[in-house]
Amino acid sequence: MGYLDFAHGGNIYEVRRKYKKEIIDFSANINPLGLPERIKENIINNFNRILHYPDLQAEKLTEKLGSYWKIDKENILLGNGSIELIYLIFSAFKPKSTFIPVPTFSEYERAARSANSKVQFLRLKEKDNFNLPERIDAGGADIFFLCNPNNPTGNLILQKQRADNLAKLTVIDETFMDFLPDQAAHSLIGEAPKNKKIIVLRSFTKFFALPGLRIGYLIAHKDTVMRLRKYQLPWSVNTFAQMAAELALDNEAYAQKTNCLIKRERSFLFREIAKINRLSPYPSRANFILIKINDKEINSSLLKERLIEKGILVRDCANFRGLSGKFIRIAVRARGENQRLIQALGRVI
Repeated sequence: MGYLDFAHGGNIYEVRRKYKKEIIDFSANINPLGLPERIKENIINNFNRILHYPDLQAEKLTEKLGSYWKIDKENILLGNGSIELIYLIFSAFKPKSTFIPVPTFSEYERAARSANSKVQFLRLKEKDNFNLPERIDAGGADIFFLCNPNNPTGNLILQKQRADNLAKLTVIDETFMDFLPDQAAHSLIGEAPKNKKIIVLRSFTKFFALPGLRIGYLIAHKDTVMRLRKYQLPWSVNTFAQMAAELALDNEAYAQKTNCLIKRERSFLFREIAKINRLSPYPSRANFILIKINDKEINSSLLKERLIEKGILVRDCANFRGLSGKFIRIAVRARGENQRLIQALGRVI
């Protein structure tokens, strides 16, 4: 696969340059509530901190995360978004083989290939709603990489009791787990500090609407964290990212409001899209919905272009390994924007 085959959603700049118009971005799965006001105010009021290097160890944030999850700070490693940590894992462990269920986030494959790791794919079946099969043969892979809830399908594909013996090292990307009100029942964060075979990835990007600041973290056994730290570039997490993440952890009201909004609007979108002839939405636990186009005359690329003409950008899923040009993904946004999407879909289909 070439570089363009790993293209992502959220490239609003390119769309605006090409089409010279304002766009509602349904291609990036960002919290529709936007950046919490307190974070915005603190960044503005502390702008003079840009004159100093960031805290190399991000001590304050790491301690706060430890207290938040009730784990030791030695089990936490911060990164420049979860993307940095994905590539860091491959740099540190240099796996000869990687096992990835697809469709899923393309950077797992790209990071594996950058480390010359042989990639084996498990194709999740559409007829099974893209769930993991009961029996999994990872072929003795060094690393098993999966996303839970999965992107772009939105489903929970891994249960806690199945995480241990999948491979020599299992990496669970829980970037979208914050959008589950009952996340404690599904997250592996409590298991990772005790088990050298598990790494859990987390991100502030989606839930707290901080994609431009780049801040993520992983939770693992302290020996794993020490090994990864040796390969990490210094000052990878900037001052404002650290500050924003600290404040985000205190914002319980924002989290509750988000979960209520996502649950309500996801149900609204699923119900309304299901009414549109030739569109089939898939049930989701995350803040986005995968949709299949059941129309011989329209593919995902054409549908994306038609929607852009109406000021709406969706994620064309044709470049997801394991999908085809018959799938799009939409983010869950606020009611007015969601209504505009439904109206536009009804017109162009």
